[in-house]
Parts: sequence; structure tokens; C-alpha cells
Amino acid sequence: MAEFPALPLFTDAYLADTRHLSTEEHGAYLLLLMCAWRTRGCALKDDDRFLARIAGVSAHRWRRLKPVLREFFDISDGIWRQKKLQEVYRGVEARVAKNRANGARGGRAKAAKDRAERQTVGQAVGNTGATSGTVPSKTRVQTPKAAAAALKGKGDGQDKARSEKINAADIDDALITRLAAAAGLPPARADATQPALWLAAGASLEADILPTINRLHARQEQRTGTAPASLAYYSAAILDARDKRLGAVAAGGKHAEDRPAPPPKQAFDPADSAHWRLFLGDKSSRFRGDYLSANWVIGRDNPHFVARPIGGDPRSAPNPLIPADIHQEYGLAWAWCRAQTPPDAATKTGANTENSSKEPTP
Repeated sequence: MAEFPALPLFTDAYLADTRHLSTEEHGAYLLLLMCAWRTRGCALKDDDRFLARIAGVSAHRWRRLKPVLREFFDISDGIWRQKKLQEVYRGVEARVAKNRANGARGGRAKAAKDRAERQTVGQAVGNTGATSGTVPSKTRVQTPKAAAAALKGKGDGQDKARSEKINAADIDDALITRLAAAAGLPPARADATQPALWLAAGASLEADILPTINRLHARQEQRTGTAPASLAYYSAAILDARDKRLGAVAAGGKHAEDRPAPPPKQAFDPADSAHWRLFLGDKSSRFRGDYLSANWVIGRDNPHFVARPIGGDPRSAPNPLIPADIHQEYGLAWAWCRAQTPPDAATKTGANTENSSKEPTP
């Protein structure tokens, strides 16, 4: 897979340089550019057989295309390089590296801010409990920002309704331990608030939550060498995973509804003319007759009948399995061999003819 799967194409510049190319030359040139983009350094080896395969043409056609296409490349040291493509690649590489660095700095700053907010909320909740003698149960399920706002009398009504509906105490220690291990956090730093919100929103532990945490944790460890500071880091990605899964389930149900399963196959009965008509199809189609002559068998891919042999090809020799009415309907149009008269019947008929020709003895 390419390091950067999207190749920026500046259409004005491209057309300004390539309006003299034919359609075939355009296609070959674009294939060369795209394959070069997939290699580190945007370079292709100078090998005619290799380049012809990339361009999707024969060796003969490549010899005709090469003089035109090589004008767009710098060829040296056995390598084809496109100067503009390499500049674009370096620009994308620099931009991606910058975005990754900014993302890492932003993640660390957000984690530090969340830790400070949790400390503030903890102190506020402790002070409230010392004053009233109890700690409000709803503070157990609110996020740090929502809890701080509620203590100041500015809580969102939707957050309050959610906190009353979801009880973080229902999340057992075993689940918290499992999530903390996946996120690389000590169990004491894994708050039950987030798992309660995820589950209440319809996320699946095995299908959405754990796979997302494992993936993002590994990615963050690789980029920054540290794990995300809290489970809240994973919320948006987990809800996205939930939406994709539910969307796929709905699409799969719609697909199955639009494409019902075919009826079960039945055993072919050679004595049943209706079975023969269903197998043979349109008797007026000469093409169908030619096809069946070359494929004279009920195979496993037949949509109506269970696979079985049905005698020999009637174009080569008479097939005694074919009923007389079917032979009469299809035989002439499809050039089937006529059934021969049985030898004993022919002998008997000949004898009768001979006897009838003789004059009676006086």
C-alpha cells in the first residue's frame, strides 16, 4: 500500500503539459505517475518490460509510446524520475509530518487540561460533601467539564438528564480493569463514566469499544511513545465505530431483503417433460442449443436442479433418456440425431414385408 494513498493532481498544470498526447498516451502516462507515487522516492526502474507492464500495454506498443513519455521524466542511473511528482511528494510528506507533530502536542495539552479539571472537580466535590454531609450521586457519571459546570449552577439540562439515567456504579471492576489494560492505564485512572456513556449510546464492548481502544492506543504509542491519559480520548472514535457497524448491519439487511435466497434445487426427472423444458430453455435459440451441446450435463451451478448426468449429447448420438415429445420440439431446430429403430423391430418389419411379397402357394 502507498504511504500516501491520495495523489494530488493539479489539472491545469497537467493539461498544459500534455494536451499533445493521445488518449492511449494519457492513460500510460497517468499509470506511470500513479505507480511511481506508490514507491518511496517516486522512482521507477528503467526496464522496458517492467514499464510496459505498468502501462498495461504490450512490448510492441511500449516501443511506440516510450519516445513520447520519456520526455516527461529524468532518466539517469537506471531510474525514471518525474521532477514535479517528487516535489509534490515531498510537500505532502512535510505536511503529514507537521500534522502528526501538531496532533501529538494537542493530545498532550488536552490530557494535561483534563487532569487539571479532574483535580478541580474532585476538590469541589469534596468541599460540597463536607458542607452537606453527602456527595451528590449524579456527579459520578458526569464528565469533568459537566461536573464543574453543575457545581457552579451552570450544568446543561441534557447532561443532567443523562447523568440521572446512566449509573456508572453499574460498570463492574472487571470491565474497568479490562478497559484500563487495553488503554495502557492504571485501573485507578480508568473512570467508569465513559464506559457507561458508550454502552448507553449503543456501542458494543467486543465490536466497537475494545477494538477501537486497542487500535488508537497502539497508534498513539507509536507516534508519541505515551498512551492517552484518559478513556475520554477514545469517545469520538468509539461512537464512529458504532455508527459504521450499525450502518453496515442495516445495509446488509437491506441487501438480503432485496436479494432473497433462491428456492432449493430439485432432483431432475428424465421422464418429466416439464423438467426438460426448464433445463433446455428457449427452443428457438440456436445459441442455446450450441451451448448445451458443448455442456451436456446438469452441473452444480444449475439454478434449478441437483447435479447429475443426463446421457450423451444428442447431436452425437441418439439419447434414449429424452422423451419423444421433447425430441420432437427441440430435435429438428437443434440438429439432434434421430432415434434409430430397434434392431429386433427392424428385423420383424423386414420379414413381414418379404412374406407379403411372396405369392400364395396354390
